[in-house]
Amino acid sequence: MQYITVFDYLLLPVYLYIFYIIVKKTSVKYTDPELRKYFFMAFYLHMFGAVAYGMMVQYYYGYGDSFIFYYGSDFLRTQLAQDPGNIQYFFKPAAEVKLWYDGEVGDINYSGYFGIASNLFIMKVAAVLSLFSFNKYLIITIFFGAFSFAGLWKLFLVFKDINKEKHLKLLAWGVLYMPSVWFWGSGLMKDSICLGGIGFIIHYMYRLFIKKEFSFKSIIALVALIYIVGSIKSYIIIVLAIGLAVFVFYKFVTPFKNVVIRGFIILIFLTVIITVAFIINFGEQLQELADESKVQVDAYQRNYDAVQNEDERSRGSVKSGEIDASITGLILRSPIAIFTCLFRPFIWESRKIFILFSAFESLLLLFCTLFVIIKLRFLGFFREIFNNPFVLTSFFIAVLFALIIGFTTYNFGTMARYKIVLLPFYFFTLVYLYTAHPNRAKKPV
Repeated sequence: MQYITVFDYLLLPVYLYIFYIIVKKTSVKYTDPELRKYFFMAFYLHMFGAVAYGMMVQYYYGYGDSFIFYYGSDFLRTQLAQDPGNIQYFFKPAAEVKLWYDGEVGDINYSGYFGIASNLFIMKVAAVLSLFSFNKYLIITIFFGAFSFAGLWKLFLVFKDINKEKHLKLLAWGVLYMPSVWFWGSGLMKDSICLGGIGFIIHYMYRLFIKKEFSFKSIIALVALIYIVGSIKSYIIIVLAIGLAVFVFYKFVTPFKNVVIRGFIILIFLTVIITVAFIINFGEQLQELADESKVQVDAYQRNYDAVQNEDERSRGSVKSGEIDASITGLILRSPIAIFTCLFRPFIWESRKIFILFSAFESLLLLFCTLFVIIKLRFLGFFREIFNNPFVLTSFFIAVLFALIIGFTTYNFGTMARYKIVLLPFYFFTLVYLYTAHPNRAKKPV
């Protein structure tokens, strides 16, 4: 179907200009010309990424989750316009909304998506935004891109402060300018909300608990953002919570100099983590994520077969199958899963142009990692990580995201989207280690 119309292109310059005016007024508070330049460049890239992603889905693939979310939002908006009483369904669980949709339309191609709470949440957000965008697909998309940009910028400011404003240009390239982040993280997708939400969550936590800038506004915003991101992808909140636990644990254990006492405390901490994982049934959540990924790949497979009958290309060279989503299975497969998420696909595994771009980015990430490890040497690499609680937490979050995504995702294209949430944390870790290297080298032997 043709979701992008001539009216999208007519309205697009108007909305881009409005967003630009807002960004320009916001930039006044950044007195540093270099910082303001990064601010504008990040905005331009996210707006370009939002439009480019929408055009890719329309003119290259012809299908995708983005259109499903737009279709769902259009249904909700239409029903609300016909009967204002239908607003009740904005507050009902997904199962009831699905029954309502089946009674009104009953299209089996979309019915199942209404029954998934995370999908329905994005549809509701898009439906609200449609009231301010003439219900045009591209305009709704740049709203998503704007939120992603705003959250990522807040995360960049936190990293800048932690790194004491060193190597700002390098940090901007790693956190703000990476193509995967502004392309896959700017469309009408779950990933855009999650990326922006993560940035805002880290920003408010940093202000409240590190800078001690307490305010009810920040607390309310933090709780709301945790709810929003948790409603879309609950494992993200779990990972951030574990990262916070690591930070608190580091602060608690550092004063103890005795190795035996430290070892005992670490053992208790690991026991608690494993116990909590079993209590919250983390394995079941992993299995649900894996099943969702497999269903998505199978759906893309059928669509691709119908269009071009070249089924092998749609899988991106990752074989799908049943996996053991238990804690034991997670531990056994963790090295391969983490490596796959961070550093694959390889160049020779690319069968489509977009996968090739992702392969070059993964290769860059591998080279940067090896460069820093060689500079610091292997033990020095991890010593510097454990010397700073912020860097340890950032590295831990990135690796845990890589583990979960690599463990549950079967498709390179899907993986490129999912892993954008870890890239800012991982690149910040590399930039910090690169920054710390000269200082370490100058210490007397």
